[in-house]
Amino acid sequence: MTVIKQNTKQSGFSGISSLVAYATAISLSLTIAGFSTAPSMAAPKAGTKKEAAPAKDSKDSKDSKDSKDKPGADAKTKDDKKAEAPATPEPPLENVIAVTTQQLVDKPNEYLKKNIKFSANFHAFSSLALDYKPALRPAKSYLSFLVLRPNSKVPFSEIKLAMPIPKDKDPKNTLLQNLKEGDTVEVSGTVFAAALDEPWIDVKQLVKTASAPDKNKDKDKTAEKKDDKKDDKKDETK
Repeated sequence: MTVIKQNTKQSGFSGISSLVAYATAISLSLTIAGFSTAPSMAAPKAGTKKEAAPAKDSKDSKDSKDSKDKPGADAKTKDDKKAEAPATPEPPLENVIAVTTQQLVDKPNEYLKKNIKFSANFHAFSSLALDYKPALRPAKSYLSFLVLRPNSKVPFSEIKLAMPIPKDKDPKNTLLQNLKEGDTVEVSGTVFAAALDEPWIDVKQLVKTASAPDKNKDKDKTAEKKDDKKDDKKDETK
C-alpha cells in the first residue's frame, strides 16, 4: 500500500507540472500574437512618398509682388502731386494801417507788431535786412530788397524789408524776376522789430501796381525832339 500511495503522489505532481507548462505556453503564444496584430507605430516605409505641397501659381506670386510694389509707386505719385500743387496764397492781413515810408522811418516803434502797407518805387534786391541777430531773418530762407525815397533815386536803406523765399511753383517768383528799378510796388506786412530805431518788416504781400518808364522809349522821344528842332531851324533859315 505504501508503494501505491507514493506512485499516486508522484503522478499528481507530474500532472500539475504539465498543466502549468501548458498554461505558460498558451500565455506566451497569446502575447506573441498580440504584438504581431497591434498597429505599428514605426515610421513609414522608405518606398512610400509623402504628398508634396501644391506649388503656388506663378501668376499669384506675380500679383502679390506687384501688390507689394504698388504702395511705393502710389507714394511716389502722391509725392509728385504734392510737388506740383500750387502754393497756397497768403491769408489777407487784418487791421492794416496805410502809412508812408517817411512815417515808418520817423516813428518805427509806433508801428511795432502792427500790420502796415505802403507804396514805393522798387530799387534793388539786397541782403541789408538779413542775418542781423537782434532782428534775425536768415538769408537761407529769406530775401530782402530796397525801395526808393519819394521822388528820388536814393534808396531808403532805413526800411528793412524781409520776405520768405517763395517755393518753385509760387507765382511770386515771376513777379520778383521781372521787377525793375523804378517799378511801383505796394508792400504789405508786419513790423516785427525796431532795432537801431528802424522799421524791420516781414513782407506778407507784394503787388506791382505800375511799371517804370521805358528808358529806350524816352531815348527815342528825346531823339525825335532833337530832330524836330533841327528841322525847325532849317525852315527858319530858308
